[in-house]
Amino acid sequence: MTADRFSIELDSKFVENFFGLANMLPPEQITLFDLNAALSEIKEKISELTLSTSTALKANTAANNTPVMNDFMTGGAKADSSARPKTVLIVDDLGIITYQLDILFKKMDYEVVISHEIYDAIEKYKKQDFGYAVIDLFIPTEREGFILLDELKKLSLLCKLNTKIIVMTASAKPEYETKCLNRGANYYIEKTAGWQKAIMDACISNK
Repeated sequence: MTADRFSIELDSKFVENFFGLANMLPPEQITLFDLNAALSEIKEKISELTLSTSTALKANTAANNTPVMNDFMTGGAKADSSARPKTVLIVDDLGIITYQLDILFKKMDYEVVISHEIYDAIEKYKKQDFGYAVIDLFIPTEREGFILLDELKKLSLLCKLNTKIIVMTASAKPEYETKCLNRGANYYIEKTAGWQKAIMDACISNK
């Protein structure tokens, strides 16, 4: 039985991010073989990252195993960072990014909520107490990314939440990092080699 074949158009941003996840340069002429090779590399990296983060998570849990109370519904600030719930909001307009992070966070026993645009993300953020929000800066441009960051930070302060906001981006412009941190982001992570591990490490550290 032969596999079904589909014709699709891929924009340059998707191609760059997809092959970037595999630490590969996009070929000039993309074939099915190129896509499968990149996908295999991505799966291998996910497996390696899952193993390393699981090991680190077990060590962190053993060192800090104090039960805490969740007072989100009363609107009170949590006593310390250990009270942060294991919930994460992932916001990116590229499905390959949200798919990869969804797998990694679920392997760490996180409840994952995914959104692909800013206003949907804001509505979802209003309905649940998130320990972390991982948001892409370009969704699809930095203007929307900064709007989302500002809204999440405003809601966090208004409701006295303890959500840590992680901004991820493929841009290497230093002014973006400065703007994000000044606007209240807790972490700024460029999508270079090992960026997935950097996000997982930020969550495991629980700081």
